[in-house]
Amino acid sequence: MIENPVIHRIANSEVVIQHFGYWPGFHDAEIRKVTFEANPGYYPAVVFLIEAFETTRDTDERGYYRLAKQCEIELRFTGIKEIDFDGFGHQNVILKMEFDEQDGDLTCTIDSSVGLDAFIVTQAVEVVSLMLTTTTTLTAPE
Repeated sequence: MIENPVIHRIANSEVVIQHFGYWPGFHDAEIRKVTFEANPGYYPAVVFLIEAFETTRDTDERGYYRLAKQCEIELRFTGIKEIDFDGFGHQNVILKMEFDEQDGDLTCTIDSSVGLDAFIVTQAVEVVSLMLTTTTTLTAPE
């Protein structure tokens, strides 16, 4: 897996890298909660709670892939200059989440397989927390 150097601009990114051994693409992770924050300054903030995991090659008796490293990651985007949300619903499954740089700011593009698609231009991103979970969710074979 090729590492994106922009990830090192995300405060506390090492917490996620330590947990997974790399920065994930968040494929099949689910956005469980989005909180918008108005700040006394000029730019707002938004916080995502993402249920993430690593899919293993092992399958159960039904043929579903077993999950490992399940956790909830809270990401805060501050100093938002542009935000575009489309399709937030009862389920918001990430196909891929990509970070890049644009004129000194960070961009985040969330492409979904179901639910929320988003594009954010922000001054900063921070991993607020990573909590281990013990969900027994399985994912169907592709």
